[in-house]
Amino acid sequence: MKALIRVVVCGSVDDGKSTLLGRLLSETGSIPEDQLESARFTRRPGSTIPLGEIDYSLVTDGLEAEREQGITIDVAYRHLMLPSRRRAILADAPGTSSTPGTWPWRHRPPTWESC
Repeated sequence: MKALIRVVVCGSVDDGKSTLLGRLLSETGSIPEDQLESARFTRRPGSTIPLGEIDYSLVTDGLEAEREQGITIDVAYRHLMLPSRRRAILADAPGTSSTPGTWPWRHRPPTWESC
C-alpha cells in the first residue's frame, strides 16, 4: 500500500486557501453532488459570486461562524483519491496568526479512517 499524502494549505487571510481546496476537491470528484448544489445556492454576506455558480470556499468552511464571517476559523480536513490510487488528506488552515490553537501542527495528524 502506498503512503498517505498529507497536504496543508497555509497563507494569509483572503488568499483563497479554502477556494483552492474546494476547487481541487470538486475537480477530482471528491465532493458529493448535494454538497456542490448547496455551494451553488448558498452565499456569504458580501459575496460577489453569482447564484448558480459554485462558491468553492463553502466546501471546506463548514462551521456556521465561518460562513457568516467569511473566514476559516478551524482546520478542516478533507480527503481525496488521486488518479494514481494514492490517498491524500488535505488540511485547510486558518489564515490568521490570531488563532494559534487552530494551527494544523497543534493537532494530531488525521488518519485515513478519521476522514
